[in-house]
Amino acid sequence: MSMRFGLIGNNISYSKSPKIHQYMSHKLHIDITYDLLDVEAAELPKLIEQLRQGYYQGFNVTTPYKEAIISYLDDISYRAKSIQAVNTIYYQDGMVKGENTDYDGFVGVLKTHQIDVKSKNVYVLGTGGAAKAIYHALCDLGAHVTMVSRNKKDKEKEFEHVIEYRDLNPNSVDLYIQATPVGTFPNVNASVLTKEEVKGKTVIDLVYNPSVTQIMKDSKKGVGGINMLIIQALKCEEIWFEREIELTNKLISELKGVIFDE
Repeated sequence: MSMRFGLIGNNISYSKSPKIHQYMSHKLHIDITYDLLDVEAAELPKLIEQLRQGYYQGFNVTTPYKEAIISYLDDISYRAKSIQAVNTIYYQDGMVKGENTDYDGFVGVLKTHQIDVKSKNVYVLGTGGAAKAIYHALCDLGAHVTMVSRNKKDKEKEFEHVIEYRDLNPNSVDLYIQATPVGTFPNVNASVLTKEEVKGKTVIDLVYNPSVTQIMKDSKKGVGGINMLIIQALKCEEIWFEREIELTNKLISELKGVIFDE
């Protein structure tokens, strides 16, 4: 019998997650369906109940529900609890559980692009669910992290160093992490920062559609979010399918081909 999974979010018609998971299901010889669950917040309890009843076997969670979904779960991992954001949900031992694999995805991006953040001044643009995972990964890797928010006061309890965009000084930045939806298709000309603020800098943009965003074009070196998308998805599948998946350059290349084969 086919296993059913889905991505919970809002305004997510652009998502490439179905392509990744359908391809991997064929590769792993596992029969699944994968739904895009573009829902309002009021529908979250119903979806969790459907998981509890066995209609679904697991979910991914994306913007804007990575934080809100936690209150409907029975248990979350130590990592997800520290981050206070969940992007993977599954049913185990009679409980609906949550995990965060965005952490793994971001660390994987740093490794594949050989970016060393230790003792570097890293500025994270945005303070949502994905940004929280990145913040914890950067702190664990020894970076000096500053979060850039539209409203500093709302985020001061969550992060050690927070500034507002108007207070950003590019001269103090070694690396930008772009963790907002700004620049996502179809708004491909949008950027959260000006060209002057980005010029001469390295930017990792979590946006993967388009593969080269405006902020990446304006930077000295731009790294897109496609590897993070792929790695976090594979880590989700390791949890859902209870098996290890070997992460190779060949597999990443295959999945990039699948994602961008329009």
